[in-house]
Amino acid sequence: DAIKNYGTVNADGHSSVSYGILFDKTVNDLEALNGTLRAAKRQKKVAFDKEILMMPNDKDVQVVWLE
Repeated sequence: DAIKNYGTVNADGHSSVSYGILFDKTVNDLEALNGTLRAAKRQKKVAFDKEILMMPNDKDVQVVWLE
């Protein structure tokens, strides 16, 4: 829901948000954001270009909701 709530719809029609925004908006709600994103990536629910996302280095990496 956070990707849809804080992101925008990209050219492919999928919701997309930068990791930095997602991190900032969910830091108090999702303690294990990185683990949640990695599990969702394995289930092909989200896509991003890195193996693991870390702040602040990956703040501009787009996280895309595929469903």
